[in-house]
This record gives sequence, C-alpha cells and structure tokens, in this order.
Amino acid sequence: MIRSPSIEYLHAKLEKQIRLTQSYTEIYGLEFIIKSCRLKPCDYVFKERDHKIVLHKKWFDEHGNSFTINRHKNIQIVYGDLSLDKTKIVCTDLYYGLSLDRVAKMSKLVHLVAGKDEDLYQDCYLLTFLGIDDHLRSYLYWYGEWQQVSPLLMGMKSLGIIAKNMDIKQYVQAGKKENNALPCVSGETWLSLCPVPKGFLEMLSKHHETIAKVFNENT
Repeated sequence: MIRSPSIEYLHAKLEKQIRLTQSYTEIYGLEFIIKSCRLKPCDYVFKERDHKIVLHKKWFDEHGNSFTINRHKNIQIVYGDLSLDKTKIVCTDLYYGLSLDRVAKMSKLVHLVAGKDEDLYQDCYLLTFLGIDDHLRSYLYWYGEWQQVSPLLMGMKSLGIIAKNMDIKQYVQAGKKENNALPCVSGETWLSLCPVPKGFLEMLSKHHETIAKVFNENT
C-alpha cells in the first residue's frame, strides 16, 4: 500500500461533516466508527474537494470497501466495491503490516469473533484491536493462516458494540456472531481489555488455543 499523510489531519478538516453524518443517521457511535476505521468520504476524495459542510452519504476504507447511507438512514456495506477508483486509495495506517503480537501490545481493547468455517468446519476467528491511537485493526484466521482485513468486516452491529463499551473494566461476552460477511458460522463474540485479564486468557486457553497463543506471547 502507498502511504499518505495523517488521517487525523483529514478527519480534523472534516470534523463538522462527520458529526453531521452521525446526527443525520442517529446511529450511536458512527463518528467513532468513521474515525477508527479510517474512513473517507467518496465525494471529497474522488471528486472536486469541497470544504463546505455537506452530508456525505458514501464513505470508503483503505481495503476497497464502502458504506452508503440509504434513504432509510441505514448503513449498507459493500465489500470490494468495484465502483471505487483504486488508484486513489492509499494507506494512512502508520502501523500497517506490523506483526499480530506487536499490534496486540499497542492496543487497549480487543473484539473477538470465534466460529467455524461453513464449508470445512475448521476454526475461524476475527480479532479486532483498538489501538492506543484509537484506530481499529482486524485480523482474520482462516485455513490456518492470519491475514489483515478491513474492520468493516465486523459489520455495523459489532462496531457499535465497541463504541458503546469503551469504558469496559474486564471482559464481556457480546453475543452471537451475526455478520454474514465472515466465512465462519456458529460464532460467539467477546470484548476484552488489553492486556487481556487472566480469567479471559484462561477461557481462551481452554476453548480457543489459537487465540490464546497470540496473547500468551504478550504476557
């Protein structure tokens, strides 16, 4: 990925537009989601830049995904949006490409989706870290390998869970996985502080050894 200037600089310039977007949709935590997922408004980036306070209804991330606010004020996520000009998509994450264990060390929260692959019924995990820089970084474990993916893969409901639980004290089970974009089924979700509490690590060691190894390397 090509790296570009600070996303914080861009979001500061668009602060009023971001707040307008949340106010219009009345979706709690949408401002957090836009900023933490490093989203940018399509009209602003792909067309003539206008600093007027306008409602941006379509935003995109650095993995080529987008979300659009429909006429019912709901969010529709498009994964691998072919309408985006990929030549203008650049990476603004200064820590992109760091190893999973290093990302865990520089994070303050982690969201975990644990399930099974719907075809081969193998372990499938989605780990999403909230860094000390308040940016989300997601990693998918599938077919025995980790790969960095878009936080939008979590879906709006799971992103909202993080937004509503920023002051978590230990760890909580956050229900069943409901995001069809993931390749795994029969999932359960957890949200925990980082470094992860002893009780959470013990549970992971018992039921999800692959995930426990990530955090054992950081204890």
